[in-house]
Amino acid sequence: MILVFNASPLIVLAKAGLLDDVLKVADQAFIPLSVAQEIAMCSNSCDPARKWIESEKSQKHLVDVKTISNFVMAWDLGAGESSVISLMENIPLSYGVLDDLAARRCAAALQLKVIGTLGLLLLASKKGIFPSLQECVHSVIAAGLFISPKHLEAILAEQ
Repeated sequence: MILVFNASPLIVLAKAGLLDDVLKVADQAFIPLSVAQEIAMCSNSCDPARKWIESEKSQKHLVDVKTISNFVMAWDLGAGESSVISLMENIPLSYGVLDDLAARRCAAALQLKVIGTLGLLLLASKKGIFPSLQECVHSVIAAGLFISPKHLEAILAEQ
């Protein structure tokens, strides 16, 4: 599985202490430089996502996306979301790790595959990476990910 990460999933997974384990579900994981720059701009030097993105282990995942298609530009997404979707257009069979609704809609319009933070946790749980999906979900909620009660119930029922 090839994953292309946007900032918000990286941030919440790092804050929840789950990022390194979640990356185990991917054969390859890519992070556009614009996403890395967004994370590195955090004013808190102790922020887990900033520390991870500035570490050696993130370097093998970083990719410079030089061209954003006109179609993606017309959606007026952020630089990170635009880079993720543009990179996905050039990597067949990749999944964009996106939680932003507008970015997900743009990807869907291009018939690109998307997985959100919760979907990624579910996949990792099914692969035996996490013993407790419920624990992971509560960790990302504590880290700042909003999940509606209905969505929370549905994802936990999938376990």
